[in-house]
Amino acid sequence: MSKKKFFYLSVLFIFAVSLVLFETSLKNRRAITEWNGEPYSIENVNALDARFAQPYDETLDNLGDVFVIMTNFIALLPLAFVFFRSKEKKAAFLQGLYEFFTYCLCFVYVSAIYRILKMLVGRIRPYMYFAEPSAEGIAEGDFCMSWPSGHSATILVAFAFALGWFVFRHPGAKCKKPMLCIVALLCAATMLLRMLSGNHFLTDVLSGAALGFAVSIAVFTICNRIVPASGQFQK
Repeated sequence: MSKKKFFYLSVLFIFAVSLVLFETSLKNRRAITEWNGEPYSIENVNALDARFAQPYDETLDNLGDVFVIMTNFIALLPLAFVFFRSKEKKAAFLQGLYEFFTYCLCFVYVSAIYRILKMLVGRIRPYMYFAEPSAEGIAEGDFCMSWPSGHSATILVAFAFALGWFVFRHPGAKCKKPMLCIVALLCAATMLLRMLSGNHFLTDVLSGAALGFAVSIAVFTICNRIVPASGQFQK
């Protein structure tokens, strides 16, 4: 890899670290919001979000976490598949390592941005408009960090990465359509779970998904321009 490419990647990495440091600084300075015990009125929520608002469900909440982990793992499987099928293991390993680095950059950028937005906006979660809200969410001050949906944002990192990988790296792969369909269905299921668990409104998950997809595609596109296609590490 040339010094010029390494410099560009370093700039991307340093900016990502800067975002994380800024997010951490906001978190450390943010005082935990305490609930005064008074119920919130659903009448203060817009009609669309109020219609789909749900009470808290811990089981569905935990299931959403499982779906995020599983989907991101599935999105990375093609990297291992290409490595084991390649005859030039060293080049395939370096290429796969670079693509994993790209994925990590996407994840870091998206995670830092959505967390910063959560702290700046402070939207009340849907379960606070119902009886028996999340005790953990209230204790940690997380009940007022509904927008945007972090799970929806990070789950779309998986879809955006898989889409970019197939479009830019392996457009002729036979598994492209079924793989993208599986990841897309898991993304939709996760977003639905975040609503059914009472953690997010409809606009939370839609905007979170849009954020995760847009940022990930942007980062992937930049990384692809720095190292345009497979085979760059064979030299």
